[in-house]
Amino acid sequence: MNNIITDLKQIISGEVSNKESELEAVSQDFGNIVKKQPQVVIRPQNSRDIAEAIKYAAKQGLTISSRAAGHSLSGQSLNQDGILLDMRNLNQIDEFHPNQLWFQADPGVTWKQVVDTALTHGVIPPVLTNNFEVTLGGTLSAAGLGLSSFRYGSQADNCLGLEVVTGTGDIVWCTPEENSELFYHVLCGYGQFGIITKVKNRLRKYRPYTRSYFLCYDDLDKLLYDARWLVSKGEIDGLVSLFSPCLQGISRKANQMKPLIQWFYRMQITLEVDSVNEINDAELLADLNFYRHVYTEDLTFEKFIQPLGQVPHPVNTANTWIDVLLPGHRAKEFIDIALQRLPGFLDFRTVPVGSFCLNSRHHKMPMFPLPDDDLIIGLGMYPTIPKSQVQPVLEQLNLLTDLSFQMGGKRYMATWADFDLPRWRSHFGNYWSKINDLKRKYDPCGILNPGFFKYEELVETGANRNPTPSPSGASEEGDKNKKNFMNYLKLLYI
Repeated sequence: MNNIITDLKQIISGEVSNKESELEAVSQDFGNIVKKQPQVVIRPQNSRDIAEAIKYAAKQGLTISSRAAGHSLSGQSLNQDGILLDMRNLNQIDEFHPNQLWFQADPGVTWKQVVDTALTHGVIPPVLTNNFEVTLGGTLSAAGLGLSSFRYGSQADNCLGLEVVTGTGDIVWCTPEENSELFYHVLCGYGQFGIITKVKNRLRKYRPYTRSYFLCYDDLDKLLYDARWLVSKGEIDGLVSLFSPCLQGISRKANQMKPLIQWFYRMQITLEVDSVNEINDAELLADLNFYRHVYTEDLTFEKFIQPLGQVPHPVNTANTWIDVLLPGHRAKEFIDIALQRLPGFLDFRTVPVGSFCLNSRHHKMPMFPLPDDDLIIGLGMYPTIPKSQVQPVLEQLNLLTDLSFQMGGKRYMATWADFDLPRWRSHFGNYWSKINDLKRKYDPCGILNPGFFKYEELVETGANRNPTPSPSGASEEGDKNKKNFMNYLKLLYI
């Protein structure tokens, strides 16, 4: 260990540490379910530091992972016994061009920094999540979904360019036109193919005021019908629904006590306008099938986009959150089953449950697979539970994951996910073999962000699918290196 620290301090301009307190501080993420502790923490000052660290890790047979806010739920930003890159010192906005509608910044910049800068210029990123303290590099590695994703796609879909350090230590600038393969797979790629070291992202102009309608439904079919109609019409700017259970009594049929629950659904529709006086409420709401218009709220745009508040994280609890992405035509069936099962393993009265919409034509990231439908319905369940209850709850969430796959659904991998190989194959479908090939191409030593993705055991099978003739006189050393790499991947991912 002392040799590793000495070596790294000679090649890294940033901080290098193996203090127990600093290792412990980066050993868990927001999920508080998975714990992994690295041997070394590096706080890089620039992309060169990251490139040198990756080259060193490959030479020494160490794994290497990147982390900033640590808001993952399944240990995606953690590392066991290797090197962890703490990206929070890379936190500068380099360029901001409100007239050209783009900015460029470090990956450790938070979305709050971007929003605070953007609002003073009358612009905003097209998509924002409900947590501004997460970083550009973090959400772009996951996708990044928000109230306006049905209109603008994910945060990753609004990225214009990336500087990336690959698993070979190469520093590469990539865009949809230049090094596009790397661009489209680092986005939503959870650090599997490269580590983001610079971000160029889109901005948009916004209107000064918002009006939000809070509409109550007691019929899920009507809610989903209205959601499809609103998304297809394209005249609103924000859409989300929250589900609320109402306990109606207890059934004692067959000597079993079972709660009788009536679910209600609150849809929030938001318009962005120059003046709230220009809105015709009656015309907008006339074709919707809600049973009660609960409330109308007018806010400035600046006030509307602010997160509602930080999520509390009591001691000895875990965030077993899950987002399921469903084809619109099967969403009702799945949601009914999920809501029926929920009281069997969670306190349904305290678990936030809701839905959101995505429009598949606005999403173009292959590492963010979607169900085969124009309208995607996302169902989110966000329980914070005592750590003692984690295992049985995760077992039930895994069953719901499998059910969603059977119905043509996908998972949003930023939330809890415990995938074996069959689940990875179901999630990516026919694209899974391509992902295995790209892993070998951009991370040939298999060192980047290990432990989350689980690749194919017989990696030689994937390599032989499209064989490339070896040049005449290829050295035995090359064959030996290839064999060592294959064995290393087996150890690392299976």
